[in-house]
Amino acid sequence: MRTRTPRLLTRWALITASIAALLFVSAGTICLPSIRNYLVAFSLLLLVTMFSVDPSLAQERANPKESGTDDSKVVTGLLFLLTVVIAGFSVGHCRQAFNPPPPIRYLALTAFLLSGAFQTWAMIVNPFFSPVVRIQTERNHRVIAKGPYRLMRHPGYLAMLISVPSSALAIGSWLALIPACGFVFAILRRICLEDRFLRNSLPGYTDYASRVPWGPVARWRMQKEDRCRTCNVNP
Repeated sequence: MRTRTPRLLTRWALITASIAALLFVSAGTICLPSIRNYLVAFSLLLLVTMFSVDPSLAQERANPKESGTDDSKVVTGLLFLLTVVIAGFSVGHCRQAFNPPPPIRYLALTAFLLSGAFQTWAMIVNPFFSPVVRIQTERNHRVIAKGPYRLMRHPGYLAMLISVPSSALAIGSWLALIPACGFVFAILRRICLEDRFLRNSLPGYTDYASRVPWGPVARWRMQKEDRCRTCNVNP
């Protein structure tokens, strides 16, 4: 742990500094409260996540053993950075009509924090939360059905679907929702691809998927259908 801590702190500082540089350069100023608030929230979530996840997962996420079957990692990464850059430019240079008012920014920042915490929870519970779609045979890959995975499949992806659009609004930009929507579509595509892959390749996943929907709306519909079947069987 002692040898791991300096490396984690160095990586955390570099990532935080990089995002800060993108925001401040694109905005043209360091005096905007919405940017400073977002950077504090981002760096805090990043620090907690880096020290909370399993070291083997951190290694897998930094350097996957295989390329996997999905190429969305680069696309989603670029779309996130584009969201940040456009948001910074918009809040720093565009008219007020292009930027949400402070109450919406604070609500979005809260959504960003909550979704980020939810994603961290998923990463702590699931040691196979890889950025590539593959079966991690060298790490005894298995179905995870505890924590947030008891509630839904792919809770980490659900968190991402919320956190990036929230980032655009928290920084203070309507325009940044355009690349953020591209990020959402890329993640939805990834969910479909990964779900099919796991059904075909991971033992036990099909049974798990039959019991747990991928999102809260699907769970509500499943429960409603179960109640309706019960009413039909026992009038």
